[in-house]
Amino acid sequence: MDPRFGAAIQLLERTGARQFRIGYSDPDEGEPVVWYATATWGMNPSTGKPMAKGGRLMHEAAAGMNGLRAVLRLCETVIDGGECQHCGLPTIFVDDSDTTLLDRMGCVYAWDPELATFRRGCEGDQP
Repeated sequence: MDPRFGAAIQLLERTGARQFRIGYSDPDEGEPVVWYATATWGMNPSTGKPMAKGGRLMHEAAAGMNGLRAVLRLCETVIDGGECQHCGLPTIFVDDSDTTLLDRMGCVYAWDPELATFRRGCEGDQP
């Protein structure tokens, strides 16, 4: 299994996701089999930010031709265009470790193969 799979689910949890589900279309319905990933958050209606408990339920989903691609697309959908709660820059999700051009455009959440996790670009910059 690709180590990014579990790390992507952990990243969704760090965004405040309360539930996560992954599945695929019924193969008996024909090809291609499509995988989906979905997550649920409880959002504060006045701020639009995730809450630990309560809030208005919000769901998001993404699909791909395999489970990994579906989960990575869900991370991209949820993280791209957000605001980093640590540095205030726009957030960008990258499913690999090459962030050369994107680092100047915002806070990039990218794969760190050494730590086997997705790390934010500003990590370590904060006092």
